[in-house]
Amino acid sequence: MRDNRWVWHARPLTDDDIPAVVAMVNACELADSGEVMLEAADIIADLAHADRDRDGVVIVQNGRIVGWGLVWDGRKRWADVHPDARGQGIGTWLLRWSAWRAEQLGADRIGQTIDDGRADVAAWLAANGYSPRYTSWVLSMSAAPTSSTAEPAVPPEYDAVLELFERAFNEHRDRNPVDRDRWRAMTVQREGFVPEDLIVIREDDVPVAAAFLIDADEIWVDKLAVAAPARGRGYARELLAAARRRAAEAGYERIRLSTDSNTSALEVYTRLGMTVERSYTHWAIDLST
Repeated sequence: MRDNRWVWHARPLTDDDIPAVVAMVNACELADSGEVMLEAADIIADLAHADRDRDGVVIVQNGRIVGWGLVWDGRKRWADVHPDARGQGIGTWLLRWSAWRAEQLGADRIGQTIDDGRADVAAWLAANGYSPRYTSWVLSMSAAPTSSTAEPAVPPEYDAVLELFERAFNEHRDRNPVDRDRWRAMTVQREGFVPEDLIVIREDDVPVAAAFLIDADEIWVDKLAVAAPARGRGYARELLAAARRRAAEAGYERIRLSTDSNTSALEVYTRLGMTVERSYTHWAIDLST
């Protein structure tokens, strides 16, 4: 008799799959790092401008989603396999599928960011031809009832704030541009958005510094940027102070954010009093295109 425990198939990711994918990824996160981080809104934002039939897949076994993959930004991959389904070749299939899809999109490489605590995954990726490309860090700071000059942005200036983000982030090396629609999907059109999530500091009524905050049982500073001419005036500290105040008002213990070695921000944040909690490495493989 055939053992159906080892039978699985891949199909396109649909909106109806999102809750099951989030639950599956959260199970992976708990098993691998002891902390749940992915939310449905994260997937929805990344899918907003994806090719729904080609950029995302789920792996189904006995009617249950046990793995998934998503190629986004052309050359980046989300991929997870439920702990109960590992060792069946699903991860290897996802590696091959994502490389195939990235090549179709004309990408020069495909890669994924992995918790540095997962030495087993790093060794597996290296054995499959991947190499480390850059480092990321999650930093934190305690919540506090601090004062700040930052205020919620108003709708007429949303696009100007998103342009501020794009200009600042485009200074980082090895980055693909992000269009305005994608920025909207990640911020002001993100599921659950409220005006207090997008905060700005203005000079002469023009936004010169901004941050996008996500309330997820802590305040996550998802984006933070200061326009080049306005740097050195303490605006990053002011934006973090606003995030700390919001966290304190909500009864949270901390704020957190992520940055990587493609920027020079790590030193800035540690100088402002943030502490590194965890590190990650982006592993990638060059493609033939």
